Amino acid sequence: MHANRAPPPPVVATPPAPGAPLAAGRRARAWLVACLWAVLAWSGPVAAEGFAVPTFASREGVPNVVAQRFMDELRLALGARGVRVTSAPLVTAGIAGSLEPAFGELVAGLEGTRYAVLGEFLPRPGAEGPYAVDFMAVDAVGGRVGDLVSRAFGLATLEAVAGDVAQLLAAFTVPEPMLPAGDAGLFISTAPSGAEVRVAGVVIGTSGALDLLSLAPGRYEVEARLAGYLPEVRTLDLRSPETRFLHLILTEIVGGSLQVVSSPVAEVWLDGERAGTTPATLTARVGDHQLELRRPGFVTRSFTVPVRSFRVTRLEAELEPVGEPLIVWSTDGAFARVLIDGRLQASGYALVGAGLRTIEVVQGGEVRRWRRAVPEAGVFELDLQTGALSPLER
Repeated sequence: MHANRAPPPPVVATPPAPGAPLAAGRRARAWLVACLWAVLAWSGPVAAEGFAVPTFASREGVPNVVAQRFMDELRLALGARGVRVTSAPLVTAGIAGSLEPAFGELVAGLEGTRYAVLGEFLPRPGAEGPYAVDFMAVDAVGGRVGDLVSRAFGLATLEAVAGDVAQLLAAFTVPEPMLPAGDAGLFISTAPSGAEVRVAGVVIGTSGALDLLSLAPGRYEVEARLAGYLPEVRTLDLRSPETRFLHLILTEIVGGSLQVVSSPVAEVWLDGERAGTTPATLTARVGDHQLELRRPGFVTRSFTVPVRSFRVTRLEAELEPVGEPLIVWSTDGAFARVLIDGRLQASGYALVGAGLRTIEVVQGGEVRRWRRAVPEAGVFELDLQTGALSPLER
């Protein structure tokens, strides 16, 4: 690390004697931290990469040969995943087994790495083996601390468990993106509950134990995953300062299923019956089925789709507008009438000519009126509250 300097002596903590006052233990710990910070100042700045993996502490009942073999396998497996590993020889077992984030930051600083892991081995007889390893990862640059994780193992599973631990540590070096905070609320639930929920690719927790999210206004993709069920995905827009409630119904993987996606969003009709809106996951009997995608202002598309036992048939389709320029609007929620240049329009869409147009929305006894410029071509979505025309997401 510093070729022209002799390494500092190992830092060894002298624990307080049994029965000593609690203050003595605190003084010993403070002295240990001060010593480590002194070594850290000597060793130089923290690097932007690398993982310090000191030898974990071992409690009585765990043979040294088992602990050392586990550490060797862990370092090899982590290095095989492209992570630069240092064995942190100056770090004592007492420090490595502390499982306190502050010590992890000090170890990383001592070794000139960004990341460090602390851990200990302990006897824990059970079906998965007679030993266990508890560990915690620390990001000294990003200020992140991983969860305290415990893995049971035996001699037969030692290599595999060390590989699993290495995989978790390698994943820790790839921080998940943060969701932007704001005053747009979102509450998510699923049926059944217990599904992993992701928002914009970020895992936010498990349904049934989620709090209200406060996000920046914008468009988000929400995905729910549960073993034995098809993933369910929804895209929704959040506005300030509104709160939206999203309930996802997961489809169990039994029999045959259809996943239907369209651009733009459309109604799904299966064998002549309305079956929801896209994106949709449907269950159906085995065989061929007639499926239609319908949306006002767009040409209806029809398909014959096969359904097979215990398989998922996926259908993706694009709908063509009946003409351009085309204005469309939502027909969900409170009833509203739309007039363009004084003419009442068909439900959900209007073919209009390019130029400056007068748009009126009559809703609940209230009349809202705007003058809007319509381009020569394209499909535009009308906001019934503001009168804004924006290109339809397709």
